[in-house]
Amino acid sequence: MMSSKKVFLKVAVRDGERTRKALLEHNLLDIDFKILSQDGALFIPLRHEVKSELIDTILGSNHYETGEMDFESIFHGPKNLSEALEIYLSPEELELVPRAYDLIGDIAVLEIPDELSSHREMIGRVFHEVHKNFSTVLAKKGAISGTTRVREYQCLAGEDKTETIHIEYGCRLAVDLSKAYFSPRLLEEHNRIAQLVKDNEFVVDMFCGVGPFPIHIARHGNAHIVAIDINPDAIALLKKSIGLNKLVGTVEPIVGNAKDYSKSKIADRVIMNHPSGAFDFVPDACRILKPQGVLHYYDFVGGENPEDTVTNKLTQLVDEAGRTVEMVCLVRRVRDSAPYEFQMVVDAIIS
Repeated sequence: MMSSKKVFLKVAVRDGERTRKALLEHNLLDIDFKILSQDGALFIPLRHEVKSELIDTILGSNHYETGEMDFESIFHGPKNLSEALEIYLSPEELELVPRAYDLIGDIAVLEIPDELSSHREMIGRVFHEVHKNFSTVLAKKGAISGTTRVREYQCLAGEDKTETIHIEYGCRLAVDLSKAYFSPRLLEEHNRIAQLVKDNEFVVDMFCGVGPFPIHIARHGNAHIVAIDINPDAIALLKKSIGLNKLVGTVEPIVGNAKDYSKSKIADRVIMNHPSGAFDFVPDACRILKPQGVLHYYDFVGGENPEDTVTNKLTQLVDEAGRTVEMVCLVRRVRDSAPYEFQMVVDAIIS
């Protein structure tokens, strides 16, 4: 029997079933390996390392331990997609097989290169055989486009659907990939911003999408979040998510263009997560922000020093809007967006 070193969660046997179900719901349980019972405790294998605050939230308890150990596999077939495809593809084609995928609720989303387009259905079917815990396997078709920022998908295996419930740090998010943009790769960014927001803040999310930032913030503390998006389907999904979560704060969903939001100097904080177009809305963000308000500005930036590039760009845009960047609190690379290009974020205090 094959074994592998895995991150584990150690809990008392009496808490085992409740913990297993909670981890399974959040897709953190590695179902390809056996749970180990030893000396009145269960060692439960996880898919990857998980921050303690997320485990605390999921379990509602801190009565556990973490570590690494060897677990026996319950899987008798190929251990990954490339190995499973060896009998179907040439060595050159195997080099092009995607090594990673996006997990959104119970949907796996693959990005299959054009060179393998004739093998798309077969790759999806084999992927589903290797990863049986997904209800649906989708493939991206084309780029994100239009003012509503959506893309097409092809169902490769499993249930033909694009709608699911995605869970982040205990937040339940209604998602429909065919109707509104959503990226699970911004999980840590959603949580990071929520941790920064203080009680009684007034926050404006100018391009909220299905609402991950508003839901995270309102679940974390007693803030009021105005959530704006031009896509009515995105706002409909956000309204569904509001009903799925126990919120401490309040979320005010608005269908519309952020440029048309009429209130001025009202927000303690403005979120601008539209990296391909936020630059055009900086004057509107400056109009909405109170003096010494916080701006979270996102942009796609390349080059050798994207940190300086995006900071200088934002500073110039704010100056042109008649305001001033008083302090840059943080600038960092959120994720790779293309070869030699990054999605960047700048947290800045605007005077």
